[in-house]
Amino acid sequence: MGLMVDTNDAKLQAAVTRLRQEAKERARKAMRSIQLGSILALCVVVGCGKRPVADPVIPVSADDPQMNAAIEKARTTVPTFINALRAPKKNAGFSVKMAFIDGKHTEHMCLDAVRYDGKQFHGTVNNDPENVSNVKLGDQASIDASKISDWMYIENRKLVGGYTIRVLRDKLTGKEREEFDKGVPFIVE
Repeated sequence: MGLMVDTNDAKLQAAVTRLRQEAKERARKAMRSIQLGSILALCVVVGCGKRPVADPVIPVSADDPQMNAAIEKARTTVPTFINALRAPKKNAGFSVKMAFIDGKHTEHMCLDAVRYDGKQFHGTVNNDPENVSNVKLGDQASIDASKISDWMYIENRKLVGGYTIRVLRDKLTGKEREEFDKGVPFIVE
């Protein structure tokens, strides 16, 4: 048995619009956010001298296979980062990315001024969060080495690590990628 509905009914149209908005909001909440600002934060770490004006958050699905592979690669290669951190070269600019969880919201942001104590990385939050409210720019944070979502530093103007950055960069259009490459003080190979 079918239900006849007058599609010209203003109340019905408003209800449909509301349901669509609610569905979009649920989908947005189901997304994991990764800070593109972490790329810009790395610029600050290596000497751009100014805090970025905007740190856009790019939503990435929690089950994105490329992003999850990048996070896993960062975790399995963390000894490379630790070795470089222990013997830094001039102007290397070290950073780790970690997830900050606030209820149902997760946002991945960078820590700069990174130190390692043999078990955990410690540093200063270098992004303004958009989806979490339990942390802010300049806060101190710590994370087990096995739980980071990325690590990165610059060597001879080349990005080392930065696996999640590479995934996000690869998703840009050709023009966006060109603009990105012009705006950062490193080369992505």
